[in-house]
Amino acid sequence: MSLISDLCPKQSRTVRHLQTPLPFSDHSNLNETDGAQVSIQARRTPFKLRKLLVIDDDTKLLALYRDLLLPYGFQVLTAADGEDAIPIVEQNPDILLVILDLAMPRMDGREWLRWFRGCRKESPVIIISAYHLDARDEDLKPAVVLEKPFQVAELLDLVGLFCGLGTPMASEA
Repeated sequence: MSLISDLCPKQSRTVRHLQTPLPFSDHSNLNETDGAQVSIQARRTPFKLRKLLVIDDDTKLLALYRDLLLPYGFQVLTAADGEDAIPIVEQNPDILLVILDLAMPRMDGREWLRWFRGCRKESPVIIISAYHLDARDEDLKPAVVLEKPFQVAELLDLVGLFCGLGTPMASEA
């Protein structure tokens, strides 16, 4: 059973009424329901994956990012370089976050970031690079830089900061 079915149960849950009155509640009818059972129905909201874009020329890393982030409820769109990423951004205005490598063929990360800032000034970008980068570099602003090698927890912390990060979904057996 996945966590999605656990979070959105098909049956209602029964809870006991609070014995202590809430400070904001109307206490006039409190004695009528004191100790009574109340049925709470889980809210039904359509499940929708949140979109991230990962731009990196290393296909193994693209697969690793996808495998890492998919269980957290993300649809991971991928591009091998900045040129491939442009139509993805144009066709997906709901991308929440971009994870960007700088060293790539054709259109590198710096050039792509300049293009991206022309159309989405405030969208969060995590730059991942093996090179030491100067935080004052105007080409990289506004962005967060994560230097390789990094811990997976560091990346998940940043993704959580920008997009929210819940408990990973259990895979179906």
